[in-house]
Amino acid sequence: MKKRQLERDEEGNLVMNEQNIIEICEKEGLYEYPELNSKLYLHFKAFRKIGGLDNFINVKTLWLENNFITKIEGLENLQQLTHLFLQNNLIQKIEGLKENLELITLNLSHNCIKVVENLQKLQKLSSLDLSTNKFKSVSDIWELELNQQISNLDLSNNMLEFEGEHEDDPLLLIFKKMPKLKCLYLQRNNYIRSIQNYRKYYLANLPELTYLDTQPVFPNERRIVDAWGKLGKEGEQIERQKIKEEEDAKKQEYRDEIKKQLPIHLQSKINFFQKNINAIETEIQEMQARKQNHIEQNSQEIEITFLDASIDQKQSQLNEMNELLNNMKVRQIRQNSLTESQLIEQREEQQQKIQIQLDEID
Repeated sequence: MKKRQLERDEEGNLVMNEQNIIEICEKEGLYEYPELNSKLYLHFKAFRKIGGLDNFINVKTLWLENNFITKIEGLENLQQLTHLFLQNNLIQKIEGLKENLELITLNLSHNCIKVVENLQKLQKLSSLDLSTNKFKSVSDIWELELNQQISNLDLSNNMLEFEGEHEDDPLLLIFKKMPKLKCLYLQRNNYIRSIQNYRKYYLANLPELTYLDTQPVFPNERRIVDAWGKLGKEGEQIERQKIKEEEDAKKQEYRDEIKKQLPIHLQSKINFFQKNINAIETEIQEMQARKQNHIEQNSQEIEITFLDASIDQKQSQLNEMNELLNNMKVRQIRQNSLTESQLIEQREEQQQKIQIQLDEID
């Protein structure tokens, strides 16, 4: 069956209508009946305008990135939509989403948007990417605080500038009103260059953040910035010292555990070697008995020669294993001696402490 040619406009651009979308669905291995599709791959099609989606009522994920779309429209019937990807288009305004109340993920990065607006109804929105747009001031993005469920927010690579002359950071005030915010991306904005100790300052004021810009917030960093936020530089230094002492203690604990395990491991190796030595000695004895039996029965010389060669080989193996076993026993004696001396030192230290306490009582 010959496939139908996709419809194009007078300028040769692919038209986004229902029939074209159905043809694309069949090519992508999706369903020809619009209502059966839960996802649509409509990216990199050079679409100029969104359309033809009225009957795709069960779509949950829609990929429309890397087209030439200038306006968000035609999504009213997609009320099950949860993930919408519109990055790398020519969109200038956030609009046309008031019926898409189930949206969880919205990617509008690499567009021409100047103001955050018309998102307040999307109260399930969790991940919002607005990177590489045209936001210039905090007043352009203040409506973000109306979306209380956002946990992942990307505002990187915009043109945000610090406008305030007071100590309060107006951008930070917005983020403080977003209680679920976990991941925040602000890099490549002039705004953050105006804030002294930017990373520490934001982490100290946003205790729920787990990722800021290009780096995750590890537990030790969280402890340090919290201490810095409460007590300044001195608090930070104290906390760093605590962390160092804790890490040193863990390393020492690990070393001590290794020391404890060494004698056990060495003893198991000694037992293993001893068992194998006993087995080889038994084999040698059996071969010597067989040799003696052959000699008494005047067997052929070749059989006796073969047994002699086997006995020599086993004896050589036995000698090597005995040498290794002796070396291990020497190591074991040294380890035991070292442990003994350490115990003596500990006893002496304890006695000294007791004596000091007695002197103080006197």
